[in-house]
This record gives sequence, C-alpha cells and structure tokens, in this order.
Amino acid sequence: MSWTSRTRALLSGLLRRRQVEDDLDEEVRTYFEIHVERRMGKGQSREAALRATRLEYEGLEQVKEKVRDARMGSSIETLLQDLRYAARVLRKSPGFTFFAVLTIALALGANAAIFSLVDGVLLKPSSYPEPERIVQIWEKPPGYQRNGVSGGNFRDWAKQSHSFEAMAALTDGSMSFTGGGEPRSLHAQTVSAPYFDVFGARAALGRTFAREEDEPGKDKVVVLTNRLWQGVFGGEPGVVGRQVSLNGSSYTVIGVLPGGTEYDRGWPDLFVPLVLAPDAARNYHYLRVVARLRAGVSIEQARSEMETLATHIADLYPAVGKTGWSATVDRYLDRLVGQQMRSTLVILMSAVLAVLLIGCANLANLLMARSTLRSREIALRMALGAGRGRMVRMLLTESLLLSSVGALLGVGLGAGLLRWIQSVLPPYYFPNESSIALDGRVLLFLAAATVLTGMAFGLAPAIQAARGSAAEALKEGGRGGSASRGKFLARQWFVAVQVAMAFILLTGGGLLMRSLHRLLNVDVGFDETGVVAGYLPQDRQGKPEAEQLIRYANQLVEEARSLPGIQEAALASALPLQGWGDGMPFHFPGKARENRSIGFKVVTPGYFPALRLRLIAGRVLTEQDVAGGPPVIVVNDSFVRSYMKGQNPIGQRIVANRLLPSRREIGEEVSWEIVGVVSSEKSNGLDTATDDGCYAAFAQVPVIGLGVVARGSGDPSALIKSLQAAVWRVDRNQVLDRPMTVAQMKEETVMDRRLPALLLGGFAVLALLLACAGIYGVLSFVTARRTQEMGIRAAMGATRGDLMRLVVGGGSLPVLAGLGAGFVGALALARFLQSMLFATSAMDALTLFSVSALFLSVAMAACILPAWRAARVDPMSALRQE
Repeated sequence: MSWTSRTRALLSGLLRRRQVEDDLDEEVRTYFEIHVERRMGKGQSREAALRATRLEYEGLEQVKEKVRDARMGSSIETLLQDLRYAARVLRKSPGFTFFAVLTIALALGANAAIFSLVDGVLLKPSSYPEPERIVQIWEKPPGYQRNGVSGGNFRDWAKQSHSFEAMAALTDGSMSFTGGGEPRSLHAQTVSAPYFDVFGARAALGRTFAREEDEPGKDKVVVLTNRLWQGVFGGEPGVVGRQVSLNGSSYTVIGVLPGGTEYDRGWPDLFVPLVLAPDAARNYHYLRVVARLRAGVSIEQARSEMETLATHIADLYPAVGKTGWSATVDRYLDRLVGQQMRSTLVILMSAVLAVLLIGCANLANLLMARSTLRSREIALRMALGAGRGRMVRMLLTESLLLSSVGALLGVGLGAGLLRWIQSVLPPYYFPNESSIALDGRVLLFLAAATVLTGMAFGLAPAIQAARGSAAEALKEGGRGGSASRGKFLARQWFVAVQVAMAFILLTGGGLLMRSLHRLLNVDVGFDETGVVAGYLPQDRQGKPEAEQLIRYANQLVEEARSLPGIQEAALASALPLQGWGDGMPFHFPGKARENRSIGFKVVTPGYFPALRLRLIAGRVLTEQDVAGGPPVIVVNDSFVRSYMKGQNPIGQRIVANRLLPSRREIGEEVSWEIVGVVSSEKSNGLDTATDDGCYAAFAQVPVIGLGVVARGSGDPSALIKSLQAAVWRVDRNQVLDRPMTVAQMKEETVMDRRLPALLLGGFAVLALLLACAGIYGVLSFVTARRTQEMGIRAAMGATRGDLMRLVVGGGSLPVLAGLGAGFVGALALARFLQSMLFATSAMDALTLFSVSALFLSVAMAACILPAWRAARVDPMSALRQE
C-alpha cells in the first residue's frame, strides 16, 4: 500500500469512526455466525456451537479488540480515547486541576522567559558571516591586559599588518539631528570605512562606506539603521541621497541597513565615518578596534604579529611614553558577554529549573494521593483485562494533558515576564548581537519541557498505581498496608526534596537582596536629591577653539542658572556616577615614574555646590581659576588615602598631561597644584572600594563632550524641560541627551544586580509557596486517611495536644530533613554567588537565620492546619467510618 493510500485509510478510520465500528461489529458477527453454522453442520446444537466458537475466539468483544489493535491508526484512536477520558476525570476535580495547571503554567512560563534570555545571549549562533574570523584588538600597557587604542597606532596597524583582510576603528557619541521642529539626539557610531566589511554587512538600500570616505573632506556621509529609517523617515524609499543636518552640518544619506539585525538592536541610530589625521595622536587611547582575519590565519598568528608590530611602534615613539606597550587579540564573540552576566543567566536558569522540579514533586505527591483514592477504579479495570502498561499509559495521558494545558498558559505568562524583564533593564544591557525573543527555538524547548514535566510528575504515581493488587483493592475494607506505607515514604521523600531546593533558592535570593540593599545605601559622596543631568552631544570630528568653548560653556551655565527653580548649574566632562570621563597617567615631581593613573574630570566651578560635594580641606575651584592662570586641581579623599596618607595634600603637586579641546589627544605635561580635597563621589560604580580622581577647571582645560548638571527644587520632569529650553536658547541645534535625575542614574548603575536579586527572590518565594503547599497537601491527605486511628486514640484518652503533636511531628520530619540538605546546598550556592555579592559574606549569619526562620514558620503553619483539624475529630464519628 502506498503512503497516500495508508494516509487516506488512516484518516477515514479516524473521521468515520462510528461507521467503521458498525462495519467491524457486522463483520465479526458474520464471522462468528459462519463458524457456528459449520459446527451445527457437524451435528452440534446452536447453543453448543455458539459456546464452542466463543471459547475458541475468547468472545465477540475480544475479537473486536484484537482487530482494533491490529488496525492502522489504533494507537492514535486509543490516545484520543485516553485524552477524552482524562478530560472528563479532570473536569470532575476542578480544584486539583486548577492548582496543577497553575503550578505548571508558572513554572514553565518562568522557564520560557529565562530560557529566552539564555538562548538569545549565550546559545544562538551569530548572524555574522564566519564569525570566528572577527577579532577585537587592544593595546596592552605594562601591568594591564587591555586598553583602548590611539588614533596614530591604529593607522600604523591598518597599514602594516598582514593577518587581516579588513580592520576598523570605532568610537561612540551622539549627534543633534535637525529635520524641522525641535532638534533630537541620535546615537552615532563613528567608524572607519572598512567597519562593515569586518562584519560582512551589506546595506538594504544604497550602500555602506567606500574606502576613501574616512578621509578629510569626504566624510559627510551617513548610513542609517533600519530602526531610524522607519521611525524618523517613515520608511521613505527615496531617503538615499537625501541631505540631513547633523550637528549643524549637512550629511548625505548613502545607505540603510537591513532590519531585524543586530544593527537594529544596537545602541547606534546611525553611522558616520571616523576621520583620523595623518599625524593622529598616540597618547590618547579612545578607540575600539575590530578586524576580520584573512582566510587561513589563526588568532595565535594574528596575536603574534600584533605583539611584534606594537613593540616596534613603541620603540619608535619613546617620547610619548609607550615603552613596554604591546597589543593583544581576542575573538570578538568571546568578549561580548562578561563573566558576571554569564553567571547571572546560569543562576537564573538553574533557579527556574529548580522551581519546575519543585512543582513536579508537588504534583507527583498529589497524583499519588489521587491514585490511592482511585485504587478501586484502577483495580476494576485491571480485573476486566486491562494490562499494567495500558493503565500506566492512561494515567500518563492525564499527566501530559495537565502539562500541555499548563504549557499553553505558560507561553502567555512567559511572554509577559520576558517583556517586563526587557522593560526594566537599562537600554542596551545585553549585547546587540543577542536576539532575545520567545521564538520557535524557545517554543521547541517549551514543548520538550512540557513532555518531560508530564513524565516527571506522572510516571512514578502511574507505575505505583498500576503495581497494586487488584484483588486486595477490591476487597471490602482492604487497606493495602505495605503499598500505603511505600506511597507514604515516597511522598515524604518528595516533600524533603521540595524543601531542600526551595531553601537553597530562598537563601540565594536572600543574599542577593541583602547585597542589593547594602549597595543602594552606599554613600555616593554627594547629595543626589533634586539633581538632574544630561549629555550635550558635540562634534568630535573638528578642532574646536578653546576660547569659543569657554564662551559657549559660560553662556550655557548662566542661562541654566537663570531658570526658575534652578539653584545651581555646571558643566562636566562626565556626569555623576558615569565614570570620570578620562583617566590620566601621573607622577609626583622629582620622583620616578610609576604605572599610576587618576580619574580626570573637567568641570565648571558650579559642579561642587550643585552636587554638594563635601569640602575636606583647602578650597574648591572658582571663577578665578582662569585660562593662563596657575594650573590647579582639586583631588578627592580616595586619592589622598591611596597616595598621600599622613601628608597634607594642599599645596603639593602632581604631574599629568593636559587634555586638548578635541579630547582626541593629550597635550604637554603640566605640574598641577592641589588646592583642595573633597569627598569621593562614586564615579566608577557604587561597589568600587577606591575611586581616585581629580577635578580641573574648564577654563584651564576647555574640552568638548560635556554634560550639564543642575540642582533644583520641584518636579524633576519640569526642571528637565526648562533645562532643555535653556540649552536651545544658547544653541538651537544643541539637544540634551538622555536627561534624567541622578537618582535614576543610580538605579541604572545597580540594575545588573537588582534584576537577578528580584528574579531569584521571586522564584524563591514561588518555590517556598509550592513546597509548603506540598507539605500541607501530604499532611492533609495522610491525616484524612488516619481518621479512624485518630478517633481510636481520642477514645483511648489522647488529648488534642497529643493528636496535634502526633501530626506535626510526622510532618516535620521531611521538613527538617529537607532543611538539613538544603542548608548544605545553600552554602555551595552562596560560594558561587560570592562574586555577585557586595559587602555581604556567603556565610552571612543574619540572612541564613532569617531565611531559616521564615521557612520554618511557613512550613510549620502548613503542618499545623491539618493537625488542628485532626485534633478536632469526634471519636464516635471517626469510629463509625468504614
């Protein structure tokens, strides 16, 4: 029979089931009648012939059953029968069904959401062509592994290296776009022309950069992301060739990148060429460098070549202090996901799998209890001829139906949880190469998890139910003592496992929450109340004049100070909690140079009162610290503790280079006099132990790439609007990029810790509730089955307290066993979490005590309610029960 014929026969049998059954009945009856007539022809009576035929073929229904089993599609038909029966059984127990489906939906929904993150960030293959050939190249200073790259060194690398077929440098920034109406800030990535060749990218419209378009005078071209093209230009097909205004200059759109790629998920809205002068500086390291290996060149060969080349360049330019510098090469994809993010995702995935296992153990317990109540039904089916395998299959069908319905609801819950996670994360928290979605890969994982879940919580109860003795179960009052004892021990083990895993999760969540609480209460070094801030995108390609920058800064500050509600305003080369802006090597006059670096922030004088930085010694910068005056700096107390402990820093000097206005190179060395010491603001993160830095006056070091900081009173959103209006009054093409309160900035800096703490804490609470529901369910069922025993004990003189102690004592044994095992597991998890904890020990006594007390309290409450019910049993009513 051909495949088409078999398919047609199968569908016909399934769709015309009643007709097929009628035909089968008629055929078998005719077959029996033929054999009866043959026997009657040999002299037997009809009754004797009919009896002999039935004995030979084991009865009419038995023959029909054999035919059904041999018929094509019989397994599908049996499955449909089991599904219909399972649906009827579950409808008769709405409370159990609701609890089971909700448990599975929550557990599988959480798994779907977290697996979407794990799959998108860690597992999905890269969409880049031959991604193993893409590398990232770094400069390597003495004593450090990686550093940014200077413009001059990059130019030499690109010309002299032979291991790469394309090499590109890039840096990030923002540009003001004016296309009618109010200007808006766009994220721009400034890249050298071969950038798209490195990643194998092609434009969907137009083209990407030509090789000569990163040379002076040819660089006024721009490539748009598909996201920007759709959002700002309305998907206009004729956008290629159009002139757009960026930072007040006219650029020509030459291409649009494909949609739905890493370019649409990334930080940049557009790409512009990076122009490097032939004499680009070698002493300012602000570039990232990527490259594509030539075919057949290994990363080890490329690394060896770059080390040799970098050493040669360092020997050629000792005047810029590059002696001992080298270079290193990393595989690009290996650097995308940091170890902390990787550990966070592994922990969260482990947590949701643990929640799923707890849910499975809980449902296995409930199904064991139900199988005890259904023992007579199961025994009757087996007595009528159903085999053990058939019974196991029927009971497993119920479990798989529950799991499937729960999974369908879990898809919706998982999608909602994933959207929430993505909404609370800072923008571009994950690498733009990460494609995070609840897609077909996740649904395939969910389908496999659904089947495994149904098997996990349904197989053991099904096997145990089918093992029972049909004769014993059908006996009047049969108790099945040994079987009941075995089921009871199995349920106790399930409870202990639930308790252990829930306790481990609760401990991990407690440690992360305590760590987060301590981090949020770290002294940031200034008063963040009422402070708003934002970036001022400026053109980094030109060579601004120092006097022009100073006039511009003064106008901005005066306009901001004149606003109602603004108490103080200032400009800075880096915003609070967003780093120092620049790191500068330094040494003390008359002493040997050492490999030391200090944070170098350029500010206008209002920065200190705007943040209310506490003055410890000396003075802060003032309007008298002007261009041409004695170069002065203010240092923080972290610098004093690191390098000048026990000394009076006021009046002492450090030698460090001066930043040039373009912030693409550094100038000559300057001997800076320390005129003041202020409290240390947490510039490099709340969890940094030391944060050495200094502040230089903007008038003495005028630079581009500024941000505005203002302190005011009233509604922060109103202050931000007023501040933006003030900026526009000074420069109509200038925008205020990503304005927000400093409190919001603080929230963003801890989000990489907040999210794991919230999620793990939430999963731990869910695990606790499921575990305690399991404890309550087991004790309630066991207590109900011991009603007669309780009545006898009460009749023999046992008090209510005795009965409660009996029940609670039996229920507390698996709880205590689980807590013991969970405590050991919690210590192991805590050591794994140590790198994610701030000022919190993995053996934090308060957390361990609090978690233990919470768990015991909730677990004991789950034990006491069934015990209280048992203690109120009426002895006479209990004794009258069968």
